[in-house]
Amino acid sequence: MATTDNSTYIQPIISTDGTLGHLTPEQTETLKQFWACLYDIFDGKTAFDQTIPTSFKGQAQEEPNALVQKSSWFGRGKPASESGPVVPRFTGEDLKKAYWKLTMMDHPDVVILKFIRARKWVLDDALKMFLNTLKWRIVERLDELIELSDVELDAKYPKFLEQLHKGKGYLHGADPLGRPLTFINPRFHHKADQPSETTYRFTLYNMEHGRTLLPQGTENVIVIFDLSNFGLDNMDWGFVRLFVQCFESYYPETLGVCVVHRAPFVFWGLWKLIQPLLDPVVASKFVFTRNNAELHKIIPRDRLPINHFDGLDDWTYEYISAQENENDHMKDSAKKEELLRERHELEAKFDIATRAWIKESEGTSSDERDEIAKNIREQYARLSPYIHAASVYRRRGVAVNGQINWTYNIKDDN
Repeated sequence: MATTDNSTYIQPIISTDGTLGHLTPEQTETLKQFWACLYDIFDGKTAFDQTIPTSFKGQAQEEPNALVQKSSWFGRGKPASESGPVVPRFTGEDLKKAYWKLTMMDHPDVVILKFIRARKWVLDDALKMFLNTLKWRIVERLDELIELSDVELDAKYPKFLEQLHKGKGYLHGADPLGRPLTFINPRFHHKADQPSETTYRFTLYNMEHGRTLLPQGTENVIVIFDLSNFGLDNMDWGFVRLFVQCFESYYPETLGVCVVHRAPFVFWGLWKLIQPLLDPVVASKFVFTRNNAELHKIIPRDRLPINHFDGLDDWTYEYISAQENENDHMKDSAKKEELLRERHELEAKFDIATRAWIKESEGTSSDERDEIAKNIREQYARLSPYIHAASVYRRRGVAVNGQINWTYNIKDDN
């Protein structure tokens, strides 16, 4: 019979302050005010900053409220004197669509509360951060990373499949609190081996799929940088900047722990340059483990692979290629449109209930909104195969019908 020696594991205590179901009346009021401001923007009643957020690619930042041609929303437009009538780069309706795509299967409040907590309950700061994220997602076409197949992404971004085959980054398993484990293996990465845009897209691909693998009630992930055999030729400052920017600006309150495992001597000189780039809150999430015994205090052995980590799970990463007809659902236009209409109806119901809830004087939650959010999650599980291409996680049976099912092949370590 297999044994599971987890005697050294220390389960952390996760604060529930400011999370859904644990809000004070004052925090609930701030959430209401956020929604009220957001609806004013969605409805076109309030103007907002049209600046495109910067990215690690060095994308130029335009002046606030810049106006461009509608046909050129995702690029620089000609001056008004040359191009005729101009319109805002983003409209409230654009942001509303981006918001609901970002929400996916989550309770809408969960998404928003992450931004509010990240900005210490300062409403204006949280709103600015949230709007920047929506604009960034539109400009960077984040949705395509789960809507397109791996083969389609490879055609668009050269050597994308190569990143998947090498196992530079992937998710496998979860800690006892349900937080998915993301493994990053820099030893397989050499900056010049693929276009920087491919590295960029592959990183965001893992971020987006990580969100789809969060079980209900779990809001963040654990990242493990396995620095075994790491050398200076594996260093990529573009990736570092992107990683930092994502967790600080675009995926707030998503990083639970970042484990830097088996860092060699050469890494510590680089860390002196990396640490000042980090927001103090994000920096506090970093922990360093010199060996597997120390890692086992953070993640129990039965959740870690035998290979590299001296775990008990007899599992080795292997990319599973696309299966024939795996995306047939996406070709069923009639069913897809039916499910999209159903989704939009639920979104509209949630909006109506939220607008009514905002006007209530009591600082309490709304059972009606929670019930609609529950229906949104259930409906999303049915909709997803029609709008999202199959991933390696669906092929492995991890993400099926809205359920997250990690399996572990536990071996006796005696």
